Amino acid sequence: MISLHQMFLSLLTKKCNNMKTLLENWNKFINEDKDPRYVQKIYQVITKVRISKYKGGDREQSFTEVRGIPEVTVVNVDPTGTGHDDNYYYSTLIIKFELVGNSNPKAYKEQVLLPGLRAIKGLEVRYIGDVKEFGQN
Repeated sequence: MISLHQMFLSLLTKKCNNMKTLLENWNKFINEDKDPRYVQKIYQVITKVRISKYKGGDREQSFTEVRGIPEVTVVNVDPTGTGHDDNYYYSTLIIKFELVGNSNPKAYKEQVLLPGLRAIKGLEVRYIGDVKEFGQN
């Protein structure tokens, strides 16, 4: 027959094991255990554009549309690369985008980014540089 003392120790051991599992799971959550197979890379490309003053949206609206292109995460304007004339605003954009897995950044530039830029009314791509890896998560 099991004594009261043995029953108590048995329950305590089960509770400790449950608590240990709970703490281990909590630590995994807090430390954000990552899937080692998951790869996310950040790229950037320098792009020179001109934006019509009379067709499409204004500059900020055009930049907002660029941010709406799939996978684009950041659009910064290089203040040293801006200007305007009677018909156009000229801007140098630093466009950052993220790709997951083994996606080809050059293919993304040709198949997604450039068509997305060309679809923006009043915006014309004057130059687009090479894609450079910016970072990896």
